[in-house]
Amino acid sequence: SLWLLWTAGFAMPQLGYFHDDGLYAGTASALAEGRGYRIDSLPGEPWQVKYPPLFPLYLALGARWEPALLALTWALLPALLYQVWRWRNDPVLVFLLGWNVYSVVFSGTTLSEIFGAVLLLQTVRMLEAERTRAAALWAGLSYLARTAFLALPVGAVLWLLLRRKRREAAEFAAIFVPFFVGWNLWTATHQTPNVTGGSVYYLSYTRFFWENMGGGIWPEVLKANVESLVGSAGGALFFNSGTSFWEMNFARLLLFAAVAGWVRQWREKGWMPYPLLFLPYAALLTVWNFLPNERFLYPFVPLLLEGLLTEIRHLAAMLRKTWFTQRGATILFGTLAAAGAVWIVQRNALASWKYAPSLPLQYLEMKADREKAYAWIRDNTPAGANFLTYEDPSLRRHTGRHGIGIHAPTRFFYRNDMEAACAYHRGLIDNMRAENLQYVLIGPNDLSQDLTRETREKVLSDWRTRPDLETVYRNDRYLIRRLRPVQSGM
Repeated sequence: SLWLLWTAGFAMPQLGYFHDDGLYAGTASALAEGRGYRIDSLPGEPWQVKYPPLFPLYLALGARWEPALLALTWALLPALLYQVWRWRNDPVLVFLLGWNVYSVVFSGTTLSEIFGAVLLLQTVRMLEAERTRAAALWAGLSYLARTAFLALPVGAVLWLLLRRKRREAAEFAAIFVPFFVGWNLWTATHQTPNVTGGSVYYLSYTRFFWENMGGGIWPEVLKANVESLVGSAGGALFFNSGTSFWEMNFARLLLFAAVAGWVRQWREKGWMPYPLLFLPYAALLTVWNFLPNERFLYPFVPLLLEGLLTEIRHLAAMLRKTWFTQRGATILFGTLAAAGAVWIVQRNALASWKYAPSLPLQYLEMKADREKAYAWIRDNTPAGANFLTYEDPSLRRHTGRHGIGIHAPTRFFYRNDMEAACAYHRGLIDNMRAENLQYVLIGPNDLSQDLTRETREKVLSDWRTRPDLETVYRNDRYLIRRLRPVQSGM
């Protein structure tokens, strides 16, 4: 993680790449500057009602000075490793979590994954210590860090009921409820009225959900999400491209071993809280209208690694027992296991040292062109100009201008309907006037995480050549086009 920061020049040039990281940093800036809990990149700077406040409040401590913001972000990783050490006192588990590529990536940008994992581990530790009230308080704080942690009290109450602790289950629920009610009262009383178009993505989880889940799409969503959940859980243990037969199936084998480790622990120790917290969380991810990738699963990576280590150590104990009675088989299985362990370390090391720094390096490479485009915007557009842009938090951070990002309905991707996706993106330009947008900023990363290469090129080609837009600025990587005024009839 320190190598990543060194490569990036102890800065976050990639801030905004994940979009959520830019929104968190922008909301933190609004708090730090006394403008309230707002989405500072969106036109009108409406109240932030999508992301709960705890993580932006933490970032606000350093939001006005980027080195301080980076320090706060990076400090969460050693805090998480310390939590894992306190949880299991297992140096191998701590090593594997710190070596994980997602630990490295998330420690270098303002995403809430590590922050949420720290609070989740504290909740688990309190539950295992049978400090129910403290666990409920930490679960409430976890929910105020990540909305998806609404699943935590379900798992915790289930764990307590399985142990016939009904009174403690009721106490846990009673302590958690005010956190839930408080945040939902805020969102209900600070909603922006008449939200339409691209702003829906920013201002309503539930409305964006229902806009995507109609028309009998549930079977496609459930199938794709279950496949993604299994693949991402394996990918969190073994970094892979998702295209190689051997890599994908080795990752699934590791996931199977992790689950076997959980079952082994259950047989030896009885029900444990961490797996029971994971079950409702995984169920929530399965029915949600986003593919559950490794980022969504990161708070449970310590659990996956612990299950995997449990099974590996069981295998090692079996091999020691069979050494004198079945030496040939022991050598064969031992060699395979050792080769697999080397492959795990090698692949995650490669990802941590090469893949993770490639993100900031990509932005450093295009820094000069991006700054030229941003400088033109600062010098040649009015302060109230609004943009259609893929990286709207970055635009706001560097130019002071507002914008609406590009977030296509996820139903297109579940149904692999690229024609509908193209039509949607064409419609974004048609709707610019209705959403009070005057400019389009087209950059090298636009739509790269959302569309296939062929579909992306179709969309960007349309945007570059549309007659209702005029080009006002261009360099090697960036293009700025302005919406032409409506021509009055004769």
